[in-house]
Amino acid sequence: MEVSKDKQETLLKTALRLFVERGFYGTPTSLISKEAGVATGTLFFYFKTKEDLIDTLYRQVKAEAAEAMCRGLDNEPDAKAKLLLLGRNAVAWGTEHHEKMKFMEFFAHSPFVSTTAQKEGMSRFLFMQDLIEEGIREGTIRDIDTGLLIFMMASSFSGLIARVAAAGSESERETIIGQGLDFVWNGLAADNDKEQNNSKRSKGKT
Repeated sequence: MEVSKDKQETLLKTALRLFVERGFYGTPTSLISKEAGVATGTLFFYFKTKEDLIDTLYRQVKAEAAEAMCRGLDNEPDAKAKLLLLGRNAVAWGTEHHEKMKFMEFFAHSPFVSTTAQKEGMSRFLFMQDLIEEGIREGTIRDIDTGLLIFMMASSFSGLIARVAAAGSESERETIIGQGLDFVWNGLAADNDKEQNNSKRSKGKT
């Protein structure tokens, strides 16, 4: 059988939708094949097992998300500017690709995704660790466990994406994004940077 990229992508897109809607156990390969309009044997030509399919999908989604989120960061002058751009990139990608965002959340620590695929997926996001470490060196991000800071930042972005997706207008979305990113930064910022921010706000109100 000749390999077809279009057919493979159709299977992956169909699997993505069904995994998000029905979960892993609720999505048999026969259903994926049927919804994709191919024979079950064709599915197994492209993916040896159901686990191989979900690993491939996981790697693909993680790579796409990471590429979108780190876009333009190298052009920013410092850790704070990079974090704010990262947040906007994350919101833009997460709201545009709702199913992929849900898939990452559902299967981030799933036993159905192999350890190898999980490690490969996480390696795509090392730029977040670099960003945090840069801020710590600058003295603008608090010097505590880097893994904890990354986890809290990622969790906050996930919540912000969900809230922005539910907003009713563009102006409301912009307000929520600004408030959300301000909240995320204040959670990461070293005390001296927080004091500067608070001082600026106070002057702006007078």
